Amino acid sequence: MSTYAELPHFNNEEFDVVLKKKVQLDRRLGQLKAAIKKTMDDFVQGIVVEGTAGSLEHILNKGALIPEQLRDLLHTPEIGAIVCDTQETIAAISNNLAAVLGYAQDELIGAYKGMLWVERPRSQETGQLLSDAEYVYNIYRVKQKHFSAIHEDAYITREGRVIPVLQHQINLLSKKRTVIGALYLVIILSEEKTLELAVLKVLHQVQRELLNNEALELTAEMQRYLSKDILETKEYLNNILETSIDGILITSVSGHILGSNQSFRKMVGYAEEELVSQPVTTVSPLTGTYQTVSGKPYSITAFDVQVMADTLTALFEKERCDAVFQYFKDRHSVLIPTEVNLSLLKNREGEVIGILRNIHNLTERERLQQKIKELSDIYRLDNIVGKSRGMQEIFRLLKKVAESESTVLVQGESGTGKELIARAIYHYSPRFNGPFVILNCGAIPANLLESELFGHVKGSFTGAIRDKKGILEEANGGVIFLDEIGELPLDMQVKMLRALQQREIKRVGDNRTITIDVRIIAATNKDLLQEVRKGLFREDLYYRINVFTLKIPPLRERREDIPLLVNFFLKKAAPAGELVQVARDARKILLDYPYPGNVRELENIIERALILCENNIVTVSDLPLEMVEAAQEHLKKFKMPAAMVMPAVKRRLSTHEGKEGQPFFSAAGGMRQVLREKRKGAEKEMILKALTEARDNRVLAAKLLHIGRTSLYRKMKQLGIG
Repeated sequence: MSTYAELPHFNNEEFDVVLKKKVQLDRRLGQLKAAIKKTMDDFVQGIVVEGTAGSLEHILNKGALIPEQLRDLLHTPEIGAIVCDTQETIAAISNNLAAVLGYAQDELIGAYKGMLWVERPRSQETGQLLSDAEYVYNIYRVKQKHFSAIHEDAYITREGRVIPVLQHQINLLSKKRTVIGALYLVIILSEEKTLELAVLKVLHQVQRELLNNEALELTAEMQRYLSKDILETKEYLNNILETSIDGILITSVSGHILGSNQSFRKMVGYAEEELVSQPVTTVSPLTGTYQTVSGKPYSITAFDVQVMADTLTALFEKERCDAVFQYFKDRHSVLIPTEVNLSLLKNREGEVIGILRNIHNLTERERLQQKIKELSDIYRLDNIVGKSRGMQEIFRLLKKVAESESTVLVQGESGTGKELIARAIYHYSPRFNGPFVILNCGAIPANLLESELFGHVKGSFTGAIRDKKGILEEANGGVIFLDEIGELPLDMQVKMLRALQQREIKRVGDNRTITIDVRIIAATNKDLLQEVRKGLFREDLYYRINVFTLKIPPLRERREDIPLLVNFFLKKAAPAGELVQVARDARKILLDYPYPGNVRELENIIERALILCENNIVTVSDLPLEMVEAAQEHLKKFKMPAAMVMPAVKRRLSTHEGKEGQPFFSAAGGMRQVLREKRKGAEKEMILKALTEARDNRVLAAKLLHIGRTSLYRKMKQLGIG
């Protein structure tokens, strides 16, 4: 039959012989498949084997171990059989199957079944099939895991010849109903596939003859096969097009859309009938400015049009262009970034009849790049503000340690920016493309901490309804930031130490070991050495994480950084385009305040002041009262006159009194209340007057008040002015 399949011509008599043989073979194959399928349905859970797992090798030789129904199948000449244990080690193989594969039975018993796998790679140097290295079988294991119990497969013989097979898997069970192995019933499909190829070649020859308008005498059977082949081929091609992940767009040479697949239509948001026969400019943008999926505007210029023209020129010269960047537009005129492979479509005469575009959507890649850029901008060293000697030393050490794989311990009071430093280390490290995972060790209840760190398997505890990865596993290939590691319970410290030393973890409720590849950055606001002496932190874990230490100085010890930080936070929080200044007396308080909450507290103070300030000038009255009082107390220690601390406050409030004629400063809470009420009343009155003069034109009113339009809107909202 293989000789006939290679013949360029045919006649009706020869073809009838092939068809007759194929029909007989199809009928017999159908009978075998039905018999095996019935057995599998009868033993859907598996077959109980009399004996133990050690008896597997006798199954094919001693029929008493298995039901009579299955013994009959094993004596069928066309059916081969393999028995394996749960590790896919061959315990027995039928003589007929071993012979087809070119092996003696003894050569295969004890071998891994994957050695028969047709996709097993060959050595680049010798060309021999690989079998020893474990990685060789990784793809095979994945496929075996996801293949159905009945599926077409292929084995490879000792000589490297491919044998197509139909494989059926039946589980073998112990008397306790546990799986101890599997029985594979195998039907060799070599002859079936050879005949199928012969028929297909003849049918394709018939199609070519018909296209050349040659008169053919076709039997009814040939007509039936021809029609079936054409319809199945069309359905097959349609399935390929429709299930392709990438978009496919076919246009005529003149630029009209001939067809597209589902992926492309989903990308641009059109239905099929909306695209067919429409010009390609429906989805390909003309010159002009558009929004992109990343939210940024982009202008298609004459240059872009010229680039596309050059691409088409190259396409007609080479008949193919790969990896061309191109924007398509969806039905809302939003640009979608893509990478396109273009090919010419030709008819039988070699005439170009269209252009096929295979389109890969780059939207997610562009969004990821945009996110990476944003993170890069945030965590650059020039965004960690500080000119003090202590911070300059931090910057110097940070760059050096970032390039290594060493564990880093970041120490500092709350609010000093430990997470910002950790992210900067990650940003400048070789692991930047991997994940950055954060765990606040003090924020998770102790009973959930182990599951959060190491993960769990389904059913390991109440509420564990599915398998879950732990953050150590999620951080694989990247960095894990253990914030407030000093809050880690002692029992968890032992498990964490083991994970860090061995780089292995076990999920809760699971005995399997999972290897992890993570870099550890830990942070704490405690003195861990003192915690070790108190018995609250394990000494061995302390020395394991204390490989390289960065100590972040508190803000009160680097006062020269305060003006820089004030300006940085003003620019960060102020409305776009608005310049906010700080009055001299307010700036002095900002400089003299001790900042127990460090940089985080300073940022919050500036944000609050921006809400309260008038005319884009931050004054003393815009600062928290407790801050003003604390600055006053701080200066008193150095015997500095109070008049230097609160002149603006006293000027504004010296005329006010508290309840029942008491002096204002002795009234409980009076200062806050009067300040708030007076300010609101005065602001509301001024804004209403400006709006009246401007005839409700808010832009003009803002100019009359000498404040920004955004500031006016914010004030109106705060004061309840419609």
